[in-house]
Amino acid sequence: MPDELGHQIGAKVRAIRGERGLSGRKLAAAADVSQPFLSQLEAGRTSVAIATLYRIAAALDVRPSDLLPDPPSGTRVEILRAAELNPMQVSDLPNATTARTAYRGGRRITELGDFRIEPGPDVDEWFESADETVIYVIEGSLRVEFRDRPPVTLAAGDVMFHSAWVQTRWRLASESPARVILVAAGG
Repeated sequence: MPDELGHQIGAKVRAIRGERGLSGRKLAAAADVSQPFLSQLEAGRTSVAIATLYRIAAALDVRPSDLLPDPPSGTRVEILRAAELNPMQVSDLPNATTARTAYRGGRRITELGDFRIEPGPDVDEWFESADETVIYVIEGSLRVEFRDRPPVTLAAGDVMFHSAWVQTRWRLASESPARVILVAAGG
């Protein structure tokens, strides 16, 4: 059973797809998802992995945060308690990395993710964002692969900044789990 977040994402996908005049079949093909999955998502009957959310956003030519719920209007200070962060799987693989995420669409900081990466099979997808990104490794080691340059390995305490549209994917580079904070900020 999908949660409220899945329902809200589905409604946004359906609305933006309608604004763009795209058929469900065309969007599904562009996002590399099945048309039945897209229909279930738009109807609020399934949830979505982060990797899939990024592919759908790219196919719609929007930021991933644009597909997430809007923050309450008029709020000047927002506090999200740990229990309120949205747990989302990064991919559809069993044992996929799970991130606790907070999104603030339409603001300078658009995404914050607290990732715990366990040993074993992980995401084999490339991610890119329309926003500048900061990655901070709290525990363990993380190998960051790039499409257009050599990979780097980040150890606990290391920070990496990268500009928008840099394609990356992550791999665990230690025998123990890694904990990584990601912050994306747009203009």
